Amino acid sequence: MVWSCISWYGPGYIVDVGKCMTMDVYLEVLQDDLMKSLAWYMEESGKSTNQFIFVQANDPKHTAKVVSKWLNEQEFHVMKWPPQPPDLNPIENMWQLLKRRLFRNYDCPPCGIHELWDRIGHTWYQITAEECQKFIKSMPERCRAVIEVDGLYIGY
Repeated sequence: MVWSCISWYGPGYIVDVGKCMTMDVYLEVLQDDLMKSLAWYMEESGKSTNQFIFVQANDPKHTAKVVSKWLNEQEFHVMKWPPQPPDLNPIENMWQLLKRRLFRNYDCPPCGIHELWDRIGHTWYQITAEECQKFIKSMPERCRAVIEVDGLYIGY
């Protein structure tokens, strides 16, 4: 299982979770890896935690009381989000970009999990802030399109 985040300032840390993503594991990832990413974002932007809007899927582990409590304690503004919104999740576009670049940039399959992880990390950190911004800027139009089709898939 791989986890990361994006912001206007670029991709966050990418993490090999190494196990099934449970509520407890998700909370650990937020406490460690989201906060590392956020520290970098705050350094780049001069903003504080409560000036960022946190968006996550409506997966039960994301909305668990212990997770919601922790996010509230950190003063995150958490955006309410519809269930199963692949058209409204810009990180899904980033995962696709990562996959395309992994296939394009390497001629042969990796020789094991360590080489695969090295390739993933190297490729992820080459994603630019401008590429993240492109997908983030597309959100108003995506929202309008989803509303027009009563929440159905728009193929973004």
